[in-house]
This record gives sequence, structure tokens and C-alpha cells, in this order.
Amino acid sequence: MKFLWNLAKKNLSRSRLRTSISIVAIAFAIFAVVFARGLISGVLESFFENHIHYKAGHIRVINEEYKLKERLMSLNYTVDGFNGKGYSEMSEKIRSVEGVEQVVPRLKFGAMVSLEDELVGMMGWGIDPLEEIKFMGIDKNITEGRMVQEGNKEVVMGAGLLKKIGREVGEKVTILYSTPFGSFKGSTFQIVGKYQSDIQGMNDKLFFLPLGQAQRILEMPGEVTELLLITSDHHKAASVLPGLNELFSREDESGKYLMQLWNKDYELIELFDFAVKMYNSIYVFIIILACFVLVNTLIMIVNERTREIGMMSALGLKSREILYLFTIEGAIIGIIGSALGAVMGGIITRVFSVVGIDYSAAFEGVDSTVWLMSPIYYTVFSLENLVFCFTLGVVIVTIACIIPARKAAKLEPTEALRQI
Repeated sequence: MKFLWNLAKKNLSRSRLRTSISIVAIAFAIFAVVFARGLISGVLESFFENHIHYKAGHIRVINEEYKLKERLMSLNYTVDGFNGKGYSEMSEKIRSVEGVEQVVPRLKFGAMVSLEDELVGMMGWGIDPLEEIKFMGIDKNITEGRMVQEGNKEVVMGAGLLKKIGREVGEKVTILYSTPFGSFKGSTFQIVGKYQSDIQGMNDKLFFLPLGQAQRILEMPGEVTELLLITSDHHKAASVLPGLNELFSREDESGKYLMQLWNKDYELIELFDFAVKMYNSIYVFIIILACFVLVNTLIMIVNERTREIGMMSALGLKSREILYLFTIEGAIIGIIGSALGAVMGGIITRVFSVVGIDYSAAFEGVDSTVWLMSPIYYTVFSLENLVFCFTLGVVIVTIACIIPARKAAKLEPTEALRQI
């Protein structure tokens, strides 16, 4: 085998231009795959993080009927605890389930601010400030002022929303809203902070107020629209469900509550799961395209070295060894090309993991409150990505080389020696 390896290296050096072209083709393909995987991973990480923070938690507890009316922000189907005893008692019992580290209550509702010539629509979130800070670090997105405090009649508003209604931090705002009983009311709050999210739609529509204040003005004591359950790892959140199911079957007689895993029963998550499978196929296809250059190069080499192959066969080199020889030649090109591509792709991926890629122009006109897309994405640099792409390149290139290698191995010595 050492003899075949040395002979393969010598043969490749005889046609350096074609060898170099093949190496460049493979390197470019691996570079593209490394960068594409890093970018896709960055996009998915950003989306999943936003999805978990703004919508799903790791597990979401909601009223089963609320799921059908969620887009209308209905307040008629709420989480009011086990048998109507309030969400606080329910939260305490949920925290006792092994694996649940945090319970985040939210009361979401629609609201408006009246200007001289228009009504500006908004989304209100009644929140527990301490739980939200622990969960999503909401205080880090406050660029001016401070976070709301429980017990105070105050709000934090998105930067875009403040601009729309012409208000500043420190001023007051009167918010209009409907209660679950259909009555239309208004309440005045002090603006104590400006919220700046990566998601522009949230900046333009969202405001926060203390949960107790939201329950008071909406006449919903002890009620929330959802509870977000947080575990140590969202990928392992499903392992907590058996304990939760046991708790709910024991404590809840109504059976009206639904528990949603962060990656189940959400259309966008299912869409991204399908997209990931498609991208994996595309990665392989890119490398296969590059392999056509290498296969063509090896076929040309076989044709040029027909007499040489015949002489090697006549001197006792077996067909299997000729097959190995040309496969080794292709594998060497694959190893060098894949290594160069992985290194270049790793460097570029590392750069964009710091500076990011701005897609703001592409997202113009897109409702980011639905898609939960950030305008800037950072590629994910990881050793796993480099090793995976390098290995994938070497394996696919080596398999592709079997085609010309088999052609060389099947040459009959007597026929090959007749070639001029």
C-alpha cells in the first residue's frame, strides 16, 4: 500500500495544472458548504432564540381554546390556575416538577393610543419584571430609562412605538383597551423606559407593564394568557412533560389546558425543520458538482496513461491495486482540497461571526412580529462544522473517484499495450 501511495503522489505531480484545478474546485465547494452551514446555523439560532423568548418558552401552558383565538389576542380563554384558584398557585406546583427551573407568566392584550387623526395599534404584555429579566434579559434591551416595577402604574415602550405616538421617556400616555367583558376603557401610565429589540416589529408595537397593573385594568385577577416553563436545556424539554402531565391530570379537573413544546405544533418551526433537511441535500449536491471536475481530470489521466496501465498490469500489478492507485490519487486531491476549503471557510465564518451580515433591506415589508426575524445574522463558527465539512468532502470525492478508477482497473493488458 505504501508503494501505491508513493506512486499516486508521483503521478499527481506529473499533471500539476489539472491537479491544481481539481483541488481549487473541491476547495471552493467545501468553502461554500462551511460558510453556508455557519450562516444557516446562525439564522436558526437567532430564530429559535427569538421564538423561545417572545412566543414559546421551552414549554408553554395555555388554554386549549386560546390557541384558536391567539392571533385575535382573546382574553376570554386564560390560564386561571387549577380549578380557577389562580395562576400563582399553579406556578408554585409546576416549579415543584423535576426539570422545571422557572415559570414566566404573561398577560397579552391588544391596545391603542389615540392621536389627533389616527389610532395607533399596540400589543401590551403584562409581565413579572424579575422573571422576564431572568428569562430573556429584557433589561439589557432598555436603552433609556429603566424596567417597570411591580405595583407601579408605568410602562416601557418600544423605540419605534414611542416615535409613532410622539412620546418620550418621562412623559405620560393614555392607553385604550377592551376588557374580557367587552367594555372599552382607558388608563394613563408613566413611560419609564425605551425598549430596543433586534426585531423591528416588536419595537413598533410592543409595550410592557407590570402584571398586577395589567390584571387590574383588564379586570382579570389571578389570570394570565400563558405560562412559559423554562428548563435547563430546551432541547431536552420533552423529558419534563411526563411529570407535568402527571401533575395536571392530578390537579386539573377541567382538562382545558394545553402544553406546547417549543418545537412542536408551530408552523414556522416545522418549516425550518424541513428547510434544514433540504439544505443538507444541497450541501452534498454542491460537493458532487465539484467532483465532476475531478472525475473528468482522472478520466483524462486514465486515457493518457493507457499504455502505462497495461505495462503495470503485465508486470504483475493486479486490477484491485490499479483501482486502489487511482482512488488514492483522487483521495489525495480530496484531502488537500477539503482541507484548504475548510480553512478558508473557517476564517470567513469566524469573521462574520463577529461583524454579522445585515439583511435589513431584504426584510422591508415583512411582518417581523410573525416571523420573529432579526435583521442582522451572525454566522456560527465551530470546530464541528469544519470537521464535518472536511470529512464530507473527502468521503464524497473518494467515492466519486471510483468511477475513473474502475475504468482503469478494467483495462485488459494486451489491449492497453496496443495503444500508441
